[in-house]
Amino acid sequence: MSVADLLKQNFMDGGPGFMTLHYLMWILVIIFSVRAAKNIHSTNYDYRKLEKLNTTILFIGGFGLLLSLFYRTMGMYSAFSVLETTSDISPTLVAGGMKASLVAPLYSLFLFLVTGIIWFIFRLKIIDKKLAA
Repeated sequence: MSVADLLKQNFMDGGPGFMTLHYLMWILVIIFSVRAAKNIHSTNYDYRKLEKLNTTILFIGGFGLLLSLFYRTMGMYSAFSVLETTSDISPTLVAGGMKASLVAPLYSLFLFLVTGIIWFIFRLKIIDKKLAA
């Protein structure tokens, strides 16, 4: 299975609505990271702009994580409501549902981890530039 096939499968398992938001968050993090890197290496270095970009990057990661946990909780609540009304449920079906409910939080956790690392690196660059000035 190729990476593209895996991403498509996870996109469908995680729910197209939320996963679209999640992929948009990844794109925003990449765009803001490139802008911040350009700002660091430019001759007209702007501390305030870099700090805003850096804070935005971390906020997107944190918001994605919280949004995925909210989305998962809503899904689990509706799944348990269905389980409550049904008398005979296969354990395999329940396990498959639990597995699918973890796709979005896993992607969000990875996004948060990446944005935390990016934030830390840019934060060190800001401190270095301030000390050098």
